[in-house]
Amino acid sequence: MQGLSESIYSNLLYEDRWLMMADGLLNTVKVSLWAILFATLLGGILCAIRMNSRNWARGCVRLYVDLMRAIPLLVLLLLLFYVILADVALSPLWIAIVCFTLYFSAYFCEIFRSGIEGVNRGQWEAGLALGLNPWRTFMKVIMPQALKKIIPVYKGQMITLVKSTSIIGYVAVVDLTKAGDLIRSRTFDAFFPLLLVAAVYLLLTLVLGALLDLLERRITPKSRQI
Repeated sequence: MQGLSESIYSNLLYEDRWLMMADGLLNTVKVSLWAILFATLLGGILCAIRMNSRNWARGCVRLYVDLMRAIPLLVLLLLLFYVILADVALSPLWIAIVCFTLYFSAYFCEIFRSGIEGVNRGQWEAGLALGLNPWRTFMKVIMPQALKKIIPVYKGQMITLVKSTSIIGYVAVVDLTKAGDLIRSRTFDAFFPLLLVAAVYLLLTLVLGALLDLLERRITPKSRQI
């Protein structure tokens, strides 16, 4: 207990180092939330283009998806920071958000597409036969069934996105992981800062998973009865 109290004091309380961890956590949450929002919107747009547009547009989206899947996330982040957006007046935090948006939108696009295409084609025909227009058929008939297939995979990708934010320290963003590393460099205590960072990431992913589980239960009648 004495060793634990000393670790807490030297890693968090001395020189108010907990503020560094708090700022790092805030940056991690900012990147995660904005990237999830923008990547979801962009992924939905890409999915719509790939499923409904002309052949050349579908080909462009497929090329984009394949390209994002082929490039490692860290390499893409460094390319944007040091090359592509080097002369653009964007803060490192927003460059990280752009990177995660571009990268994960490709995965979200394929998740949405596979979920929608997994609904039997007869459901479209049934909706149209009932007098619904294509848009109302999609929203009232297709989307509720597709969400049951989309949300479990989507939840996994969102959790992966949150954990992947640990690399943004490479572009001068003091995130949660970088803050823990800075504290380690000052205290020469690797165990406590890394353990604390791992615990916070675990808490973030548990909260995110619980929120998505709640959403899944609300849109799935069978889940609401359990």
